[in-house]
Amino acid sequence: MSFIEAIVLGVIQGLTEFLPVSSSGHLELGKAVLGSVPEEGMLMTIVLHFATALSTIVIFRKDIVQIFKGLFQFKNNEESRFSLFIVISMIPAALVGILFEDQIDSFFSGNLGLVGAMLIVTGGLLFVADRARATEGKVTITRAIIVGIAQAIAILPGISRSGATIGTSVLLGIDRQRAARFSFLMVVPLILGAMAVKTKDYLDLRELESTADENVRAEMIVEELQDDIPAIKEDLVVAYIAAKERDWAEMKEQGVSCSCQTKSLRLRYEENLKSAGLTANEVEQVMTDDFGKIRAFESTSPMVLGVGFLAAFITGLFACTWMIALVKRSKLKYFAFYCFAAGIAAIIYSFVDFGSANY
Repeated sequence: MSFIEAIVLGVIQGLTEFLPVSSSGHLELGKAVLGSVPEEGMLMTIVLHFATALSTIVIFRKDIVQIFKGLFQFKNNEESRFSLFIVISMIPAALVGILFEDQIDSFFSGNLGLVGAMLIVTGGLLFVADRARATEGKVTITRAIIVGIAQAIAILPGISRSGATIGTSVLLGIDRQRAARFSFLMVVPLILGAMAVKTKDYLDLRELESTADENVRAEMIVEELQDDIPAIKEDLVVAYIAAKERDWAEMKEQGVSCSCQTKSLRLRYEENLKSAGLTANEVEQVMTDDFGKIRAFESTSPMVLGVGFLAAFITGLFACTWMIALVKRSKLKYFAFYCFAAGIAAIIYSFVDFGSANY
């Protein structure tokens, strides 16, 4: 991964984590329109999410201190109730993420039509919320649960998390500034939790890489990807992955760069997997997981990670502060128009791409 790619990824992460335009939806759009862009590595994902979590912590550092005080004071005051509501609002998204995230990612992956439809839904919610006027209320337990459900629904690519939570909060009558504050604070523990899971996955993959025998590595890779590979085809896939691992090791010893290795091996690997009887979707999923997650960390240097982190952190500080000001001034409609345009463009692109493929 180059410095430019790291900066681009960092800026996208920093902006879309806070602006109500759906980071996951834009990721799918980017993968379709910029198909030659390398997959984001697992380690870079961890670093960028940590950067935006840290930017949120910096902006809301005083609020976070008050939340921790409220959790351990055990008093029936506004600080304690707000802290409790933050915890309650996290539960729906945590449950949906644990139980259904992989299935949702697989269903929406490459399906720009659905992503476009969800962007239009986001735009509609933002447009309606922007017109709401009676927004002087506080967060209550019922409102916290409803906003938490909105955050859980936002796991769908194309539904903006911040758009769903802020829009729902405003429609429920919560004060606009309080709605933005609640929305950004409720996601910090979820981001940190997701980072912990991804860090564990990364460490497991580093252990896989340290295994010398390519056949053992192939079996370990297949075990990691077993949800993407039909059981009846696993032995064939193991054989092809073992061959790919031998080629990878040889090219690495010859000093071939990781990007060149990836480009060279992807073509051969794709044909081998197809000949093993995997469907096009299965092949794409295996290759994305293998090269995008298991192998991508090899090409990510500490310098590149640092550049990506700084880009995401600085952009996140700007986007978070800007978003709070925009919500206070009732400026959500401009993001609604953008989501409408992006959604329509995604749907049109999906039909054009589908027609070209059939032709």
